[in-house]
Amino acid sequence: MMDWSRLSVDGLGRTGPINVALIIFSVMAFFFAIADLQFYGVIGNLPCSAANCSSTIPKPSVKLMMQDHMCHYIHHYSAEAFEDSVGLSRFPFITPNFITTVHLFVGVLAAYMAASEHLKIRQLSVGLFQLRLFLDTMDGVVYRRQLHTTVYVNGWGTVGYYVDAVADIVASFFLIYGLLVFLLRHPLHRRGEVLPTTRSSPDSALAQPDVAPLVSRQTIQLTMFLCVLQGGFRVYFWDKYQRSFHLTLGKVMHRKSDALLQARIFNSPLTRFVLWVWKVSSAEGMLSFMYLSIFLDCIWPMLVLIRKYGFIQLAVAAVITQLHTWQVNELLAKAR
Repeated sequence: MMDWSRLSVDGLGRTGPINVALIIFSVMAFFFAIADLQFYGVIGNLPCSAANCSSTIPKPSVKLMMQDHMCHYIHHYSAEAFEDSVGLSRFPFITPNFITTVHLFVGVLAAYMAASEHLKIRQLSVGLFQLRLFLDTMDGVVYRRQLHTTVYVNGWGTVGYYVDAVADIVASFFLIYGLLVFLLRHPLHRRGEVLPTTRSSPDSALAQPDVAPLVSRQTIQLTMFLCVLQGGFRVYFWDKYQRSFHLTLGKVMHRKSDALLQARIFNSPLTRFVLWVWKVSSAEGMLSFMYLSIFLDCIWPMLVLIRKYGFIQLAVAAVITQLHTWQVNELLAKAR
């Protein structure tokens, strides 16, 4: 088991209780839980009249319901408010691909800072990562405004879809590489696989080498590789199921009976739960936990948790979602 009591949370060469990390995490979890209850409660109470059941599913979309918490409740609403105030989409030189290019460079810079031996610089990198996520959301807002549409869904097959995907992959790769460089530069001592300290200055002392045997470079490299592999699987399944639910629950039903059934399935507690699972199972959700651990100076324990339990959690989420997808397809097929 991990000795959480030995985690360093101040980056000053001292170890202490994890109370600060637990408090911050608890506050964020409480905020997002309240936001979820309000958001999904509103969806569950949506009326199903002829006006909204004869078209596509009522807002919010499948993608928004599967969006990770930070992007949904912070960046999505902030980007929409920023667009309403500034009108960025009205500038002819501002295109979604231009914004994507900007957030790519921001992500690379943030990854470079994440490899720093100074805790404050690594914490600043978390702020840049959040800026990148805001811009990543902003390019979608600009895209929809310029097309005069409110449909919140991936533009599968478009140039912008692939440009955005490449930018996300490159930025994530540099983040992982930056973390790998940071971990390899600082000896890790195995006491429940804990990173006991990090440097706040070049002359800061690390934990005494006789505390526990060193974590090998091979273990660090394997852990990072498994995190990258897991992130790739999370991207694949999140996109696969988002598209599947969009095609079944988002398409136009011309018969009122079909539209009513579609709306009932979409508003059902089971569908809401399955879509919510992907808020915490997406690659962006995993990265959010990593950003928080970077800020709290406990990245190694978080990576170990992801390595040990992440694949199990992802497999459970994928199985539950696949079973529900089959059920939805069967119900809609019988209705036809």
